[in-house]
Amino acid sequence: MQIEREKVESMSSSVDESELRKVFQMFDKNDDGQITKKELGESLKNLGIYIPDDELDATMGKIDTNGDGCVDVQEFGLLYRSIISDGESADGGSKGDDEDGMREAFDVFDQNGDGYITVEELRSVLASLGLKQGRTVEECRLMISKVDADGDRRVDFKEFKQMMRGGGFSAIGGS
Repeated sequence: MQIEREKVESMSSSVDESELRKVFQMFDKNDDGQITKKELGESLKNLGIYIPDDELDATMGKIDTNGDGCVDVQEFGLLYRSIISDGESADGGSKGDDEDGMREAFDVFDQNGDGYITVEELRSVLASLGLKQGRTVEECRLMISKVDADGDRRVDFKEFKQMMRGGGFSAIGGS
């Protein structure tokens, strides 16, 4: 399934290109502009996500739309946008597929599995990703307060989905 560049470029404009490139560079360990299967697997393991080799192959096959065996920044951007966009995903999948992807992302942040992202959990995950945002407890408190609709000083899955559809934690980071 070849996806035209126009479709990639016409996806949600709410995605911050500089943030997308930062996330891409975290996966692109050798800075060659491409994410290999090995780099993807290692990066996911660093996030606490363990994927069997056959599932990693299938994931690479879905993301690698030009079939060169690697994921470039455009392909990565399409995946990233499909996760945070509302409605149909880029590969024609349903909202349910997006919901599953968001649940997986939420579970990465919800380190103790209690159904909430706390200030400490947010700070831990952002630090493990090497992001500049969220280095201090105060920054994380502020980020959470911007999406904490019910005022309990933590983010539940419903609030997380709303935030991701608005561009993710980077959109509320304040810098």
